[in-house]
Amino acid sequence: MIKIREPISVKISEHLKDFTSKDDRADVISKVNGVSSSTLRDLVYRGNSVTEYNLPALKLLLIKACQNADAKMKQASNCKKDIKKIIDCI
Repeated sequence: MIKIREPISVKISEHLKDFTSKDDRADVISKVNGVSSSTLRDLVYRGNSVTEYNLPALKLLLIKACQNADAKMKQASNCKKDIKKIIDCI
């Protein structure tokens, strides 16, 4: 759960670090007025607390993390299928 005036949880921080990049953060910053890249980075690394001001940027980054996680799952599934085909031919 995200709470105003508190850092994000360690678990959410790890998910954001695993499934977003500095380019993803830059994309989010370009869509949200008034939030700097350093503020968003500090949110991810738990150096800043969530505020009503930076919450919209955090929400967009969480959405991006979900999209990236879905893409990784699809990629892993495709990899598994390809490898099984190769194994079956050996």
